[in-house]
Amino acid sequence: MPEKEVKKVIEKIKEDTSLKEIMETHERLEKALRKYGFDTCCAKMESLKDACEKKGLDVEKVLEDLNRVVEEINEEERIIKEIESQFL
Repeated sequence: MPEKEVKKVIEKIKEDTSLKEIMETHERLEKALRKYGFDTCCAKMESLKDACEKKGLDVEKVLEDLNRVVEEINEEERIIKEIESQFL
C-alpha cells in the first residue's frame, strides 16, 4: 500500500519572507501575490516588505490577506485529515 503524503501545517507569512518562498508554499498563495501585481518572475527573491514598498502597498494589509489564505488552507487540511481518519 503506498504511503500517504503528509501535508504540513503552513507557517504564517512574515514581512521578511521572500516572494519565492511564498509562491512555493501553495498555488493559492502564488495567485494571491499575483492579485497584488508583484513581479513573480524577476523579483521573486525580494522580501514581501521590499516588494510592498516598491509598489506602495501596506505590508500589514498584504500580510493579513496572505495569512488569511494560509489559515484557510490549514483549516481545509485539518478537516480533510479528520474525515480521512474516520474512514481509515
